[in-house]
Amino acid sequence: MSNLWPRIEPLLAKVEKPARYIGMERGAVRPDHRPDEVSWLLVYPDTYEIGLPNQGLQILYEILNERDDASAERAYAPWIDLEASMRATGLPLFSVDTHRAAGDFDILGFNVLAELVATNVVNLIDLAGLPVRAEHRGPEHPLVIMGGHCAYNPEPLADFFDAVVLGDGEEAVGEVTAVVGAWKRPAATGETAPAQGHARPCCATSLR
Repeated sequence: MSNLWPRIEPLLAKVEKPARYIGMERGAVRPDHRPDEVSWLLVYPDTYEIGLPNQGLQILYEILNERDDASAERAYAPWIDLEASMRATGLPLFSVDTHRAAGDFDILGFNVLAELVATNVVNLIDLAGLPVRAEHRGPEHPLVIMGGHCAYNPEPLADFFDAVVLGDGEEAVGEVTAVVGAWKRPAATGETAPAQGHARPCCATSLR
């Protein structure tokens, strides 16, 4: 995983609120990602100020970082001033904790709480450098998963997600981590990979 901070820092002098992007808040985690663990990027599809108080994302962030087989970071939608600079310079969506590229994570977990952020979701998938539609992604791309209130009716966004978690995510993130970890571990350790019915660990419309 590459740290994008040397490319991010020069852009911050040109934006309205640079503190949105520097991280290092009290209680934040700066994980050392291991090849054998499952790395999550928890994405809130709105600005930092709106997403930071969200308790659901914070709970999943803590649960995942307490596990031995997972790590989690956070990302928020950049404001239009930084996004314009990011697109002009080819800078992808990044985490605020260690400023890693979104495409370097195993899973992008979107917390979608309102229909009004649907366009933000699609925009952030594109900003991450991933094919927007799930059918165009391959095993080299992160899994893109949706949770939150809007997951109860996932059909409007179903084409953009590989999986949808219905209900509370506290237990589901552990189950997803175990499945993805079992699929990923042979590649990290040199073991023989388990038989897979699909090139990716999961692509169901919904998981519980």
